[in-house]
Amino acid sequence: MKFLITVYLLFIIQLQAFSQEKKTVEALEISTPLNIDGVLDEPYYLQAQPARDFVQLQPLNGRPSFQPSEVYVFYDQTALYVGAMLYDSSPDSIFNYFTERDDIGMSDYFGIYFDPYNQGQLAYGFFITPAGVQTDIKAIKSDDDDEDDNWNAVWESKTRISEKGWIVEMKIPYAALRFSDKAGQTWGLNMFRNIRRYNSNNSWNLIDRKVSGFIHQEGAMTGIKNIKPPVRLSFSPYAATYLEFKDETKATDFVYKGGMDVKYGLNESFTLDMMLIPDFGQIQSDDKELNLSPYELYYDEKRQFFTEGTELFDRGGIFYSRRMGSSPKFSDRADDALTENEIIDFSPSETQLVNATKVSGRTQKGWGLGMLNSMSLPSYSTLKDTMTGESRRILVQPLTNYNLSVVDKSLKNNSYISLINSNVSMINDPFSANVTATDFQFRDKAKKYAIGGKAGISTRGASDKENGYGANLKFDKNSGNFQFGISQDLFSDKFNINDLGYLRSNNYLLTSSYIYYQVIEPFWIIREWSGNLWNDYTRMYKPNVFAMNETGLNARVLFKNNYRFKINGGTASDRYDYYEPRVKNRYVVKPSYFFYNLNLNTDQRKPLNFFFHYGGFVQPSTDQTGYSGEVGMNIRAGQRLQFTYELSFNNETNDRGYVDNTSDEDTIYFAVRDISMFQNVIYTSYAFTNKASISIRVRHYWSGAANKYFLQLQNDGSLKSDNSYNGNHDNNYNAFNVDMIFRWIFAPGSEFTLAWKNSIYNDQDAVTTNYFRNFEKTIHSNQVNSLSAKVLYYIDYNKLRKRSNPGS
Repeated sequence: MKFLITVYLLFIIQLQAFSQEKKTVEALEISTPLNIDGVLDEPYYLQAQPARDFVQLQPLNGRPSFQPSEVYVFYDQTALYVGAMLYDSSPDSIFNYFTERDDIGMSDYFGIYFDPYNQGQLAYGFFITPAGVQTDIKAIKSDDDDEDDNWNAVWESKTRISEKGWIVEMKIPYAALRFSDKAGQTWGLNMFRNIRRYNSNNSWNLIDRKVSGFIHQEGAMTGIKNIKPPVRLSFSPYAATYLEFKDETKATDFVYKGGMDVKYGLNESFTLDMMLIPDFGQIQSDDKELNLSPYELYYDEKRQFFTEGTELFDRGGIFYSRRMGSSPKFSDRADDALTENEIIDFSPSETQLVNATKVSGRTQKGWGLGMLNSMSLPSYSTLKDTMTGESRRILVQPLTNYNLSVVDKSLKNNSYISLINSNVSMINDPFSANVTATDFQFRDKAKKYAIGGKAGISTRGASDKENGYGANLKFDKNSGNFQFGISQDLFSDKFNINDLGYLRSNNYLLTSSYIYYQVIEPFWIIREWSGNLWNDYTRMYKPNVFAMNETGLNARVLFKNNYRFKINGGTASDRYDYYEPRVKNRYVVKPSYFFYNLNLNTDQRKPLNFFFHYGGFVQPSTDQTGYSGEVGMNIRAGQRLQFTYELSFNNETNDRGYVDNTSDEDTIYFAVRDISMFQNVIYTSYAFTNKASISIRVRHYWSGAANKYFLQLQNDGSLKSDNSYNGNHDNNYNAFNVDMIFRWIFAPGSEFTLAWKNSIYNDQDAVTTNYFRNFEKTIHSNQVNSLSAKVLYYIDYNKLRKRSNPGS
């Protein structure tokens, strides 16, 4: 009987926790600014009512936090102020590491999200660790809500560890936020505290993990009255110098650069962001690879202007910012223009952006508007006559204008609908590309079900325009332990967004479905687990024929000792691949196969932890097999030094892939080949303070493809041996990069960066299977070394005005 009563009481407590109303806290108006010193000693702390009673996200969703917290919120006419007393019964057990800004690492942290329009669509987050490392994040409403840590704001903070726990004080200027000028306001608010030694994340307002998304599960902040949005105007001029030495030409280039970023708040909702004479020379090098597939490789965007504040432009899935400043579109014009005795003496690897401008924002009525524009200068290849030594230039991309515009409307129940358009046009060239798309999601009042989708039309070309269309429609139950969904994709054979977007392939119809089950309450040795069963059925759009059917099962387990284990596997039917032959309406038949993957991560809280992956596939009828793996370790030595090592490998035996075709495209050659890949990555960082750090990343990548014998593709998709073909299509590719960057934030929003970059790329047609011989040959190949220094200084108009008018 006692047991049943206990279970009943626990059930009632849990039910009450999950059915509670949104919490509220009142912000207290103050007449003098707080001193941001990490000491909660101002008299205002005695007058304000703190936010208390944080609850767990995990491991025990909805239960009280393992340690109590008290958070105070104040405001005046210039800023919001946050003071937090984060109690801890064992202050010496707080995870306190120095890391680079925007990298929380494995530290404890405290964070606060403000939603000034209280719509559950967009929130501004300010997070900090006990070491005082700042991270700012924008949370954007989507299927599961996205957190954009590329967004940067300028704000002040101070932390301190005491005998009672650790203390936070923040000052967040209104210039970092967007809000209305209504007399009385209620803002959405939630706060988070992560206690690493329990591996426990906690929130002030309850976030039910069985419900998709977290922004709409926020509480509220009242008390904000009669504040006015400030003039949001800032300038960030920069000066940079580059010293670059190229082995191949024995030339040393010394370059000066200068430019400026400007941010201006057009009104309470919209911000103009301009980049004049951009400089991206200090971003991390791309991880280049050997690409034997018919698909373009996708590289992540690392340029801050195109990663910060671009959430609206992601609607519709038609924008890939790497197109701006990418390699010239008409590079083949240089090959076509070659005459006898001419060679291509210079071919630009990228176009030069001259400016970029974006305007974005969201009104208090839920309208989101965005416009982005950039221009690149003309690019030329140089042709050289080997007999006379004369050179001439060939235009490979004219002056080009890229434009993107979007309208988004927030609807009830955290739903939305969007319309977005992209356009690429060129000066004195008839080529243009235009894509218009819509993106929507409708959720029911209980937010258990969602209908969403995207649809678009594309028009591109010069004199003869090519028109295409694509669409996606999906239905999901995305709350509760049991979830499911189904979706349908359709992309016509002429749908092409790749002038300003990225679409891996078109010309297919895909029907996807899944069922998903999760248990988030700990039991036995398991803390939580989930699994899903999925199926993808694919047909070609033109011709409308069967392409492939694939089914798989995934399972994930988090153990109470914080080890993570993932396993998946599945099988695919015979496939009719219309992409690999690289010739329209031709296909190759690939037999059925099955695949598997295993992943294990040890406890990441430990100073030494490991990760492991192993996977493979088997295609029995062709004796084609493959396996891949990754092993790595992370080391934290003290508070400031981190070290990561990753070793990855891949091996495929008897792969069948395209190698060549005749000029009339009637005959297509494949090869039976062995493909190998080996990659080493070493990353280390040392934080001198929470504002100064140095990092070094070294990567060596090798991949080789050795052809055994050749085949000819038949009209029925089969492959037949062809002993007459004798082309050499072996590949041996090496890439070696070193990126060493010292970063010092010497004032809020201002930084000095010193970078050394070394790059070597080696491509040969004779495969060397010995990894160490590959490495030795690579480091002795022609290389490019670059040393650069850059100073960027942040100037806030409001501070300048106060200095020039002290009484204002």
